[in-house]
Amino acid sequence: MTLTLGAVLVAGAAGCGAGQVAGTAEQVTSSPGTVGEVGQVQVRDMQFVWSDPVVGDEVYAVGADVPLQVTIINEDDAGLGGADRLVAVSSPIATSGLVVGDATLSDGQQLVAGYDGPVSSISREGAREVDIVLEGLTAPIRAGLTYPVVLTFAEAGELALQVGVENPAVLPPRAYEPEDDPAVLGTGPGPGVVPDDE
Repeated sequence: MTLTLGAVLVAGAAGCGAGQVAGTAEQVTSSPGTVGEVGQVQVRDMQFVWSDPVVGDEVYAVGADVPLQVTIINEDDAGLGGADRLVAVSSPIATSGLVVGDATLSDGQQLVAGYDGPVSSISREGAREVDIVLEGLTAPIRAGLTYPVVLTFAEAGELALQVGVENPAVLPPRAYEPEDDPAVLGTGPGPGVVPDDE
């Protein structure tokens, strides 16, 4: 069974590199990562890891290996043996994909990949860290575009998503616990909130 969820916003203006973009790419506005679900598995905040300034619009060149940032949750927490496992990652713009680590999702289990310590530590108790990488790009990855990535689970099946490049200025929504949200604390705007001009 394959579900395709892309929560993609199409930009109104033409981007850089027009006429040089892979046919699988879509133009998007800056936003937090992609979300989706298949069966009892939920995927949140999926994006290509990037933390440096972008010179031009090319983030990863042909031949590069690209790590993915993502949170994956098995929502079956009833203890009824609904375990699953991430068995593969693939994309038409990569030669192969690699999942490193124990990617088993027991009931209620959470996997995290590609986060810095302060973010990945804000998760469910017992969250398991893995590495998920696309190897050998066959087309460049450019800022402001999304590219197809497929996650394959042993039980839930395939989930195809359109994935963009991480914007270091946007904190993943998952990283906010209610008591830590600046909007709740009154110390600043919450995620995605633009303060009024003084």
